[in-house]
Amino acid sequence: MSNAYEAAHGYLKDDFEQTCDNCGAVFRVTVPGQKGHEESEEYYCPECGKEYHVRASNSPSVILISGRTDGKTNKRG
Repeated sequence: MSNAYEAAHGYLKDDFEQTCDNCGAVFRVTVPGQKGHEESEEYYCPECGKEYHVRASNSPSVILISGRTDGKTNKRG
């Protein structure tokens, strides 16, 4: 059962490192949560722009840890 405080205030739902399966970049994803306000939210690899999804109350933040490893130099694609 939720209460008014839980519905009004967010929390850190998840925080993880991810390796892009398209370009090999490694990045940290921080996922916000808020009870009753979670939907599918998109986030993108900061190196190639590949789209990923997670359930969250808002768009996750993404911080690049290490660049792409696929030998390409363009930032998108």
